[in-house]
Amino acid sequence: MYKILRIVFCVLAVAIAAVAIFIFIYLGWVWGFVALSVAFVSGALMVTFKQLQEKEERKNNPPTPEGDFITGRVDRDDNQP
Repeated sequence: MYKILRIVFCVLAVAIAAVAIFIFIYLGWVWGFVALSVAFVSGALMVTFKQLQEKEERKNNPPTPEGDFITGRVDRDDNQP
């Protein structure tokens, strides 16, 4: 779900940013800044959904435990703290 929302808001942000120059020329400064602010909000939503997607993926598929240079290798079957 988040992946689809990311793509939609990315396309929306890029399309509005591309059209913003023409909005500045034909409709004026106020509408141009409105278009840029909508493009900025769409970009922010795209980044937000990206972070939510990565968070959900980490929750569903946690990384394998790794040891460090002090404790050494951590075995998957070892349930001791």
